[in-house]
Amino acid sequence: MPQQVWSGDDNESGRFVPLYMLVNGRTSPRTSGLDLATQVIARPGGPRALEPEYVAILRRCWTWMSVAEIAAYLHYPLAVTKLLVDVLLERRLLAVGAPAEETVADLSTLESILARLESL
Repeated sequence: MPQQVWSGDDNESGRFVPLYMLVNGRTSPRTSGLDLATQVIARPGGPRALEPEYVAILRRCWTWMSVAEIAAYLHYPLAVTKLLVDVLLERRLLAVGAPAEETVADLSTLESILARLESL
């Protein structure tokens, strides 16, 4: 007998659970400023008892990634992905920021580069 899968949820487990059920019917994110271009990254550690959809997001976010990229890679609807990310932000399993914030430049290195450029 063929397995029936909801057409809106292509998760690997084949569960018949609409994604909006994972966000308790929420229709908008609680985190202000969260949009499709927002960059997020998984925080180290975290609980293991999560639904597969949340785990998939955390695994994908080992490096900075926008909400839109997460939706594209995981084949989730954009609006639902935004809500799933919002839930992970509330649980403090994701951090918001930008890739530029990940690396703090050494001031002496920057001064050395500037001095060499000025000498050219």
